[in-house]
Amino acid sequence: MTAHVDAGAPVRRLLAASWAVTGFQLGRLLTWPRLAMAAVGAVFPAAVMLAVRRAAHGPLPPDLAVVTLYALIPEAICMLGLLVTMCPAVADELERGTWPHVATRPRGRRALLLGSWLAAVIWTGTVAIVATLLALTVVDVGRPVVVGCVFVALTALSCAGRGALFALPAVILPKRALVASVGLALVGECLAGTIPAVVNQGTVSLRLRSLLVHWLGWRDKVPAEMQLFIDPQPPAVHLAAVAILVTVLLTAAVVILERRQFPPGDEL
Repeated sequence: MTAHVDAGAPVRRLLAASWAVTGFQLGRLLTWPRLAMAAVGAVFPAAVMLAVRRAAHGPLPPDLAVVTLYALIPEAICMLGLLVTMCPAVADELERGTWPHVATRPRGRRALLLGSWLAAVIWTGTVAIVATLLALTVVDVGRPVVVGCVFVALTALSCAGRGALFALPAVILPKRALVASVGLALVGECLAGTIPAVVNQGTVSLRLRSLLVHWLGWRDKVPAEMQLFIDPQPPAVHLAAVAILVTVLLTAAVVILERRQFPPGDEL
């Protein structure tokens, strides 16, 4: 008799291991300093909007308020949260001396990276969504339900895409991942994302801006000189582009991590 081979078993085991790492990493984040940092991040956009309202002696126009919140939440809060949670994924294991245990377990490296990425997405996304809800209570955006739903979607895409992007410095330069990720965010996302050329097609920023304009029906409101900074493709194209970008970046990070060796005492 021929033994039945379950082709999906390795994938299920990897998913189970990754989910276990996710739970463990989220547990690590549930400390008072981390919770305090998350609380500050959640309150920060609302505080900024109140300060702007006081400085302007009145509420901002709804469209300008939405743009300001977009810069504060899917861009700033998500990036900062991912820098804190995703960058130390490998460095923490090296510093704690637990890397040999991770490296010698079957699928241990892959599970560590994928689980840490998912934990960073969940943690940062939760903070950003709470920040959105708090900000919408203090600012007039015209259609708060619609804007809230759009921001939740943009937050998910921002966290998934930027988390995968920061996974590369985390595995290439573990001890300097934070500095490298900041540089990558400034050059790869902020600078390249605003260049109206082929280079910005590979950035999350372009996709987020284009989806914001499309979902809020701002196509006719965008000035002609700003049309260069958005892509007129339908939302399905932008969603597919982010999914492909996440897949490519995470695959590259997994391949690099599988091949990397970290000798004890070496400066990384």
